[in-house]
Amino acid sequence: MSQRKPRHIPERFLRQLWKHQQFRTTELATTDGRPIRVLSPGRLNRDGGPDFIDAAIRIGGIVYRGDVELHQRAEEWANHLHQHDRKYNAVILHVVLNSPKSAGPPTTASRRPLPVLELSRFLNPSFHETWRSMIRNEREERTTTIKCRSVNDAVDAAIIRRWLGKLAVERIELKIRRFEERLKELAEDRKLLVQEPPPKYDEIPFGLNPDELPPPVRNYSPHDFAKGWLWEELIYEGAMESLGYSKNQQPFLRIARSLTLSYLKEILEHRTSKTELSLSLEALLFHVSGLLPFQKDASDSESRARLRLLRHEWKQLKTLYRREFLAHADWQFFRLRPENFPTVRLAGAAQLIAKFQEENVFKSIVTIVKNTELTMKRKFRALEELFIVPAGPFWSHHVRFEEPSTSDAKTLIGKHRADDIILNTVVPVSLLYARIFKDKEVRQGTLRLFDECPGLAENAITRTIGSQLIKRKFDLGSAMLQQGAIQLFKSYCTPERCMECAVGRIVFRPLPA
Repeated sequence: MSQRKPRHIPERFLRQLWKHQQFRTTELATTDGRPIRVLSPGRLNRDGGPDFIDAAIRIGGIVYRGDVELHQRAEEWANHLHQHDRKYNAVILHVVLNSPKSAGPPTTASRRPLPVLELSRFLNPSFHETWRSMIRNEREERTTTIKCRSVNDAVDAAIIRRWLGKLAVERIELKIRRFEERLKELAEDRKLLVQEPPPKYDEIPFGLNPDELPPPVRNYSPHDFAKGWLWEELIYEGAMESLGYSKNQQPFLRIARSLTLSYLKEILEHRTSKTELSLSLEALLFHVSGLLPFQKDASDSESRARLRLLRHEWKQLKTLYRREFLAHADWQFFRLRPENFPTVRLAGAAQLIAKFQEENVFKSIVTIVKNTELTMKRKFRALEELFIVPAGPFWSHHVRFEEPSTSDAKTLIGKHRADDIILNTVVPVSLLYARIFKDKEVRQGTLRLFDECPGLAENAITRTIGSQLIKRKFDLGSAMLQQGAIQLFKSYCTPERCMECAVGRIVFRPLPA
């Protein structure tokens, strides 16, 4: 192959090149000569870490599943210090535009050598057309367009509003079912712990091996869910997941399921004062999360003092903890506002868990929802106060331990995050409780709360539905309408279920013959 002048492609276009496989895919080989076949290029990762995740690639006759990292030049792997970052341990292929012949294979933090694909050797001859295609692809992906955008102008606002209302109920129902499944898991786990006999099968047909049968379906009754701690755990897990914002929900949920309220009560039973309890919880959360740095990494004396305190507290607790640990690589800081950093949310979680340990939060929720003397505004404010956490002396001017922040914060869990917890956890869990125990007061109070819940912060989905469907006919000013918009986009627009949509049936109905 003739020597070519190295090309330069902006990295965002390099990602398009890989995503759409716009090169000679039948000839691919690593720089050390092993054949490559891309079974799946993976999913574009818009957070920190490798450029593509969940790829499937056959290299030298073996199928590997993992991540792909792209760079202009081979040496950028080392320049970006990926060889020390555990987020890149699952990378299976380093894709570069240009690679010097003398370059050795890059390695992961686990010291695994990586195969390298040099793309410049496999670019199509019609490179200018490929470039134009990449620009078109990027433009299309940057502007998400719903299918009916150009033909829905005449759809009546009342039709859209009613449809969004129905979809909001559909979305809440999905959340109720999810919490119901988790409630059954918690109840079943407790029964297994106390070694109650499992439910029995009905009569087994002659000749059938019982070992081949699936587990029997258990019939639950309200009595199985009568323990208050079950509902406390549900609210706690939901609140922790909400603290993860959009990027860190899973690690927060993993922590909640390792550090359950009952387990924390057991290992912290001797922490009597609120100050002691909060400090112990903060030490546990930061050690279990893998987000507690060494004192030498802190740039200010206050951070070093805080780290000393937390590490000393952890020494008193570490023999009691025998569950999962997370790593720094499990968390995302990339493209997050500082107030949404997981370090800030974990500090807030410590204070919130202390509240759960001191009072029955779910009982307070039910009392507020059922209180007919409170206006809806006051009810909402009372619920917010259950979850809002003020920032203490250290966290008011830190968003992580390494250095002070440039601005002061008043809360670790503020009003907007509390509203998110109310909408996504309190409402569905309360409706589930009302359904199981046939409590009409809780059901009616929760439905009114949902109906009048103010809108949350705008996001990309609500902006898309607002600009491309509603088009100033009305505002998405309530949480209910926002939830309906999210359900519409995710469950109907994205999978193009247009003929199942109230709007789609109008604008795409076939013309009479």
